[in-house]
Formats: sequence, structure tokens, C-alpha cells
Amino acid sequence: MSWRVVLFFLAAVMFATAGSFVLGWWASSNDILSGASGLLSPLKLSGLPSPVPRPLLEYSFDNLAQRRYRAAPIRITKTLALENTFRAYEFEYLTMGKPMSGRLTVPVRLDPERPAPVVVMVRGFVPPEIYQPGVGTRRAAEIFAEAGLVTLAPDFFGFGNSAPEPVDPWEARFVKPINIIELLKSVEQFGVTSDDQPFVAASSQLGLWGHSNGGQIALSVLEILQQPYPTSLWAPVTAPFPYSILFFSDEHDDEGKAARAWLAEFEQVYDVFEFSLTRHLDRLVGPIQLHHGGADQAALKEWSDELVDKVAAENDRRLQIMENRADGLAVQSAADNVPSPGTATNSADGTQLTDGTPAALLEPIELTYFEYPGADHNLQPDWNTVVARDIAFFEELLGS
Repeated sequence: MSWRVVLFFLAAVMFATAGSFVLGWWASSNDILSGASGLLSPLKLSGLPSPVPRPLLEYSFDNLAQRRYRAAPIRITKTLALENTFRAYEFEYLTMGKPMSGRLTVPVRLDPERPAPVVVMVRGFVPPEIYQPGVGTRRAAEIFAEAGLVTLAPDFFGFGNSAPEPVDPWEARFVKPINIIELLKSVEQFGVTSDDQPFVAASSQLGLWGHSNGGQIALSVLEILQQPYPTSLWAPVTAPFPYSILFFSDEHDDEGKAARAWLAEFEQVYDVFEFSLTRHLDRLVGPIQLHHGGADQAALKEWSDELVDKVAAENDRRLQIMENRADGLAVQSAADNVPSPGTATNSADGTQLTDGTPAALLEPIELTYFEYPGADHNLQPDWNTVVARDIAFFEELLGS
């Protein structure tokens, strides 16, 4: 190679290097192809859009199941009523790091040496302008107290003496299962104590009760925790999300215009199945008692009918899995007397199958469905019958 060729090659390399340096300096100085830090943005170079933020994904069923929940002592803040058969107090606990108030109702006679059964009561929707602590739960709580049951009915954020609710109204909806779960954890860990009548609750003596939208919250809690809290549901909202919101949207002043616009935007960013309780029945455990009236116009009885059918289908799925595994075990055991993967010797003790599936999630979901042909959303005129059935349900499973 001649010296002229070598010199030409070296000059070309030096020119290219210098040109790249100058171009990079100019682009950086003029915020071209760079971010605020001056670094080149691979998204801008490639022409790809920036990731869309999805903050509400925190409240998907999968993420709520992985969330770490905190327990906090439950404080009695005020005496509300001292009657012959019950005492009522205002209570407060911390959930999501903020105070939440509620109504505590206890029997007059309690043995401080014997753990008392507790039912956490979850109310349905109540307009803020007419809300008072205990609306939707108070009457049933007082009858439960006569039967020896302690009840806790939280107000939720923005109600009673609770902290304000989240600014985003949709986040305000999604956090409610967290509030209930942390109340359950608080009762399990710390119990409840009043100055004049101390009492405690054991984890084996905790139940759930939910009415209307409170029923939806209670079912969500069961699916998130996958624990067998005995649960009674009154006229629950069990329509799939987001139809469960759209059904009620015409009651707003704008006849649901804003809700529909938000949901259209929501579905462009999120998979709605991740937020719908009907898509997570494989997480559900019983026992559950379900009540619904045929004259209910606020939460349609057809929703409960469909839920019962879906639970039956889920139970069939679980049974098929267990039968398939049993058949596989029998075949393999006959061949070499070695247990096959995916089996457990005792599925009733909370153990896991060898494939990691909690054995309880393959047990049939215990669900008892009571229908009241002429009853409305508050189960009138059959309210007394419904309460009596609930007391018998909780007494059998929790003791009192």
C-alpha cells in the first residue's frame, strides 16, 4: 500500500471522529435527541412512544394478593350507646397509614377470658350528605350483639371521623378491600379492648358480612386473601367490572357521561379482567351464605343467580383437577409406588400441592343461596328471617 493511500485513510478516520463529536455536542446543546439530563433517549431515537403510566395497576387482584398488609391497634374513641342488650362505641384504627373510624357493637355480657367471635360488617353505598355511622349495618349489628356476636363496621375514608378519601374517585373505590383486610389483620393481631369491658377475638372466630357494594368488597377480600372467613352476603353487587359501575352511573347528575368517558380511557390502558371479581373465582374459598330478593331493583337478583352458576362451574373445574390427579396417582402408584406430582395427602389442613397450588383452592366453594321472591334491596319484608339465618350461620362456624 502506498503512503498516499495510508495518509488518505487516516485523514478520513480523523474527519469522521471529529464530525461525530461535533454533531453530538450540537445535538446535546440544543436538546436534540436528548432528555433533560442530556443523555440520548433510546425511545426518541427509535421513535417508540414513552410508556403509559398505569398507577391503578397497584389495585389489580394479582397485586393486591401480593401486597403486604399492616395491622394496628384498635382504639375506642367514644361511647355511643349503652343499652340493655348491647353497647356501641366509635372505634378507630390505621389503614394505609391513615385513621379510619367506625361503629363497634358488643354484647352486654362478655367473658374477658374467652375470645369473642367478631364479624366485620361492610356497608353498601350511602350518599355522603345523608351518611351517619352505622347506616346500613346498625340494626343487624344490634341483633347480632343480642346473640353474642361482636361487630365492627368501618365508615371508610371520607366518612365519619375517617381521613379524607383519595382524590381520584376511582382509586377511592379500589382501596376499600385494603381497608377491610387491614381491619381483619388488626383484630387478629391486637383484638379489641374497651376500658369497661375488655375482650379479644381469635383468628378462627372472624367472619365477614357485606350488603350491596359491601358484598362486592367482601368477595374481593376473600379472593385476595384466599382464607375461609365465614361470609354472609346481602344483595351483593357481583356484576363484572366495569359493568358493575356503569349500571349505577345513570344516577349521577350527568347521567353517567363522565364515568363512561373515564372507563373508555381506562380500558385503553388496563385489562379490566385484572380488576373484576368474577374473573378470579379460582381464588375464592367458602363458606358463604348468600341472600337476594326477587324485587331488588338496586342490585339485580340475576347477578346472584349468575354468581351461583359461576361458582358451580368453578367447583366442577376443581373436581375435575382432583379427579385427574387422583387417576394419575393411581396409575403411577400401580407402576412404581411413587406419588405423582401435584398431589397432597391432606387437602383440608392448608397445605400446598406439590405444584405450588394451595390445596384449599381445590376444595369446593361452600355456598348456600337463599332466595326471597318478594324482598327488596334491604331484604324487606324478610329481614327478620335473613338475620336469624345469619346468626345461625355465624354461631355454627364461629361459636358464641
